[in-house]
Amino acid sequence: MLTGVGLKVLSTLIFSFMMALMKANIEYPLGEIVFFRSAPALLVLFVWLLARGEFPGALKTSWLSGHLVRAISGSGSMFMMFATYYFLPLADTSAVLYTGPLMIVLLSWLVLGERIGFSRLCAVVLGFCGVLVMLAEHLGAGHGLSSRGAVGVMCGLLGAFFVAIAMIQTRRLTRTEHTGAIVFYFQSVAALAGLSFCMLGWLWPASAPSADFMRAQAWIWPSPRDGGLMFVAGLCGGLGQILMTKAYSFADASIIASFEYVSMIWVVTLGYVFFNELPSIYVVIGACVVAAAGVLLILGERARAPAVRKLA
Repeated sequence: MLTGVGLKVLSTLIFSFMMALMKANIEYPLGEIVFFRSAPALLVLFVWLLARGEFPGALKTSWLSGHLVRAISGSGSMFMMFATYYFLPLADTSAVLYTGPLMIVLLSWLVLGERIGFSRLCAVVLGFCGVLVMLAEHLGAGHGLSSRGAVGVMCGLLGAFFVAIAMIQTRRLTRTEHTGAIVFYFQSVAALAGLSFCMLGWLWPASAPSADFMRAQAWIWPSPRDGGLMFVAGLCGGLGQILMTKAYSFADASIIASFEYVSMIWVVTLGYVFFNELPSIYVVIGACVVAAAGVLLILGERARAPAVRKLA
């Protein structure tokens, strides 16, 4: 379990740095950002597999449909996550995405048959209350559902739902599939989805509905600096994806997911350094509540472990 937790925490740091780099280039079309997040990650994957002597054998699969479910849900979460960056600060975006682990705990019970237990259930409720506190300023009095913050929150919640599905499917895949195959099919589908969305924007008729938005999604050649930053972000995404996928092979999905909250430390620091953003008091209080929920979850798991060993 500790190995899985360590890999997850390291992946949150790498993903947070990737998020900061991508937010710095959010003026580029959404599909283009998704492409740069995904394509360089394949390079990291191939180097990793070659170093281990597992290329191309590790890419073979006997469950292609399972990989497609993970890839499609993961691509959907990526599109929604990058859309959220456009509307919300970096720390607030992470706060919205924190609903993902809460959904994972419930889906782990419904889909994987993992036991929730009273402590896990309390952690979910407490964590959800913390998320509500963090989102209060965007959905409170004076903020309609069409406001910029509310739209960002809705994109983030949808992205968190896709994340939950993707992580549950990742847990199922790790039972029989190689980490290389899981990452390969996900990143390949996401890269193709990003390019396809850019092409769709280029082909979209000027007289069709949502023409202004869709035509703005056509590919824009980045400057050397911006292209370099997005390429590095993609490399970070590939490394983080490998570490995160490996983490789910060492412990329950609901336990690994709880350590997603550690990323608040990273995103607050990076948000201040790169964008001069500081979280509001709502985000600070809510993050503390969510952290408490994570501690409760781990304490409950430690208390349950001896009982499980005795039964064994």
